[in-house]
Amino acid sequence: MITADGLRWIVTAVFVLTGAFCAYRCLRQGTAAERTGDVLHVVMCGAMVAMAWPATMSVARWPQTVFFAVAAVWFVGVAVTGASHADHGGRRVAVYHVVMMAAMAWMVFVMPRAMGGMTGPGATMDMPGHPGMAMPMSGAAGSTPADVTTVALVLVVVFVVAGLVFLARAIDEARASRPPLRSLGSGTDGVMALGMGLMLLTMA
Repeated sequence: MITADGLRWIVTAVFVLTGAFCAYRCLRQGTAAERTGDVLHVVMCGAMVAMAWPATMSVARWPQTVFFAVAAVWFVGVAVTGASHADHGGRRVAVYHVVMMAAMAWMVFVMPRAMGGMTGPGATMDMPGHPGMAMPMSGAAGSTPADVTTVALVLVVVFVVAGLVFLARAIDEARASRPPLRSLGSGTDGVMALGMGLMLLTMA
C-alpha cells in the first residue's frame, strides 16, 4: 500500500511507539475493560505495521477482519455501559474507538481491491507469456475503485480531525498538570489517529 520506504519506516515507528505505550499502560493501571481496550489497540498497531510492508499486509486477512469487527462491537458495549474510566475518555472516546476498529476491519477487508489499484513506484503487473517479468502499472488499469476512494477520504477527514482534537486535549491536560499517563494517553490517541489518516490516504 505504501510504496516509499521512508514513509513505511515513519508509519512503522508511529505504530510501534503507540502500541508500546498502550502495552505499558495496560501493565501499569486500569480496570479490566481499560486493559482489554489497550490490548486491542496493541493488536491494531501491530496490524497497521504489517499493512505498511507488502510482504505481510495480506497475512490472515479474514481472521483480522473478524477480529477488528468484534473489537468494534466490544467498544460499542463499552460506550453503552460506560465501562471505561474517565482517564480513558469515557463514552465519547469509546464511540471514537468503535469507528477506529470498524475502519480497521474495513481496511483489511478491502485491501486486495485497494492493492489492485496501486500506482506509482513499485506497482507492477506480470507480463503474459513472460514468466518472471513485470512492467509498471499506470493509467486507468491501476485506478483505485471509486467506492474505496470515497470511504477512505471520508475516514481520512474523521481521523485527522480526531487526531487534532486529541493532541489539543493532551496539551491542555499537560498544562493543567493532570496525571502524566492521562496526557500521554490523549497524545497517543492523537498520533494514532493521524497515523490511521495517513494510511487511509494511501488507499485513496
